[in-house]
Amino acid sequence: MDIKQLNELILEFDEQIANNEFDKVLDTCRSMVKQNPKEADLYFYMARCEHALKDIKSAIEHFTTTIKLNSNYQKAYNHRGLLYCKEGKLKEALDDMNRAISLNKNDFTAWNNRGLIKSEMQDYNGAIEDYTEAINLYPKWCVAYNNRGYVAYKIKNYSLAIKDFTASIELNNKDSYVFYYRGLVKTALKDYLGALADYNESLNIDPKQSTTYNNIGKIKADMKDFDGAIEAYTDAINIDPNWSVAYNNRGKVRYMQGDKDGALKDYDKAISLNNKDISAYSNRAYLKYLLGQYKEVVSDCDKVIRLYPNNSMVFCIRGLAYQAMGQYRSALLDLKQALKFAPDDKRLKDAILLLESAITDQKNVADGVSVIDSIASLFKF
Repeated sequence: MDIKQLNELILEFDEQIANNEFDKVLDTCRSMVKQNPKEADLYFYMARCEHALKDIKSAIEHFTTTIKLNSNYQKAYNHRGLLYCKEGKLKEALDDMNRAISLNKNDFTAWNNRGLIKSEMQDYNGAIEDYTEAINLYPKWCVAYNNRGYVAYKIKNYSLAIKDFTASIELNNKDSYVFYYRGLVKTALKDYLGALADYNESLNIDPKQSTTYNNIGKIKADMKDFDGAIEAYTDAINIDPNWSVAYNNRGKVRYMQGDKDGALKDYDKAISLNNKDISAYSNRAYLKYLLGQYKEVVSDCDKVIRLYPNNSMVFCIRGLAYQAMGQYRSALLDLKQALKFAPDDKRLKDAILLLESAITDQKNVADGVSVIDSIASLFKF
């Protein structure tokens, strides 16, 4: 195949890939590679289509063949590096991306992709440097701003994150997730009104976002707008009725409103959807303590402790239940265990002193109520 024929074929492949005609490109490449087994471009385009069709193993094999046939095939290193990253082979991914950049320092996609790999390797400063280079090479590319903004948010460089997401929005104000992530940053900065505005804009673009409604619910709960919080969590549940987190969060707000029955139903539903939801078990356990269902409190706390034995709060709740049942020594053991995971908690230290005093003073153990009330009042869950 001569150069002219190859160039025409590549133009045709590019057009077909742009139209998602991956099978057509694959069929042509497979047919032609039989007569042209050393033509690197054919393997490269096969690999691109296999990647698009999620046949990652074959894609990596064909990108590797491309490189064996042409060790300077820059795009093959770039693409294979991304696939290695997805497969968790980060060293191989980084090696490929370093090679891609060395072959073409003006390829902004390679700088961006190396930033992705460095981010996966938790080299966040290195990732920001690479994203910055991508932006310098192509300042109108939203992807690099979004990626740098996300890493900046992750390392709590909120000013850079806001700057990047705002720049991305100025280039393209139709991407719901950019508004969503800027809302996350504003939430971290406690700019709740700004965050709500971004979340609402995100929902205007794509109204089927359960996580966005969930985040709105959290903000409204923090702002003591409990009715608004419940409405937002309910919207999240309507979109994703199998999401335990939203039920648990709505239950917490219902509890804060004094609707214990409604809260209990939500906690029950959360646990039925996810029997490893530690937060829902803990919340239900404390609510059942308030309702006087002490044996059920112990049962819920036992489940949490089996799942997560370093949870100080759950030992406190179970300790309260043991107190209420008059099992002071068991309560004392639980509070001391809780203190191991929260050694600076003054409430725990005071509660332990009260219990130790009650156990020593048989009269207080006999009537018990004053001790229970005193210890329970120390904790605000």
